Amino acid sequence: MKQIEVFVDSVYKNASANKKEIKELKGEMRCHLLEAVHELKKEGKSEQEAVQIAIERFGGEQELRSELSKLYYKQKLYAKGMLLAALTLLIISIVSFQFLYQRDYLNSHDFPHRFNETIINNLKDHESITEEAKKEVESLIQINKRVNDVEIFFIEGLDGKPLEGEELFNYLDNAKPVYYYSGGDDSPKWLWAGYSRGGNSMGKWFVYTSAFGNYEISILILVLGIALYWALFTIWAIIFAFHTTRKASVLWTLIFLFFNIIGFAFFLLLTNKKRLVE
Repeated sequence: MKQIEVFVDSVYKNASANKKEIKELKGEMRCHLLEAVHELKKEGKSEQEAVQIAIERFGGEQELRSELSKLYYKQKLYAKGMLLAALTLLIISIVSFQFLYQRDYLNSHDFPHRFNETIINNLKDHESITEEAKKEVESLIQINKRVNDVEIFFIEGLDGKPLEGEELFNYLDNAKPVYYYSGGDDSPKWLWAGYSRGGNSMGKWFVYTSAFGNYEISILILVLGIALYWALFTIWAIIFAFHTTRKASVLWTLIFLFFNIIGFAFFLLLTNKKRLVE
């Protein structure tokens, strides 16, 4: 029926979906209209009357166009929003990682030396580790929760002068500390925590301190950001592929899931080749 064909074509005239999707939607609308015309003719209506009534019941041309435009707009807006969210999360996680890692990495490696200097300042007037000095050191350790262990060496040589250079390091390799504190490995394992170790000397004292480095948090932020991006981009790619091919392909879903943007680029390349052939 020519009038139905003209009506269906007019409804989808300016539709922004792909050609295959439009063809399938037009076919569905055509079938519904023809069924309605057939039922109306059974009721005694002429073909012309039946066609007119079926079209009116289905909805006017302008109304259908408006509804279709709204539907496609919402679908595109949702898909674009998901893609934008994925890319935004990826960029934020990379920038945050770069900033936090640089800041925390430098701070974590600088902290042991600053802490060592504080201890040495408390010991510089002492010739040995007294009970009072031990309490002062332990008090400092308790205040600084990042400290894991502390080793204190008395580095006075036989001549009464502090050891220096190679002689000092040979001594540190073989000597036992005059004081040792261990807080145990209580770092959070889920952060892939590590420790930074630093040594300082001043006068007759040498201090080694091992401290928890909190820069692992920046790595966690990066991993979470990439994971969220990966999931959102995969969902967006699946939606895009479905609207392009009108098929929910398990194979493409797995390709997007495991290869992400590389898999999507391959999908675009393959579908564009098929369109050129067709």
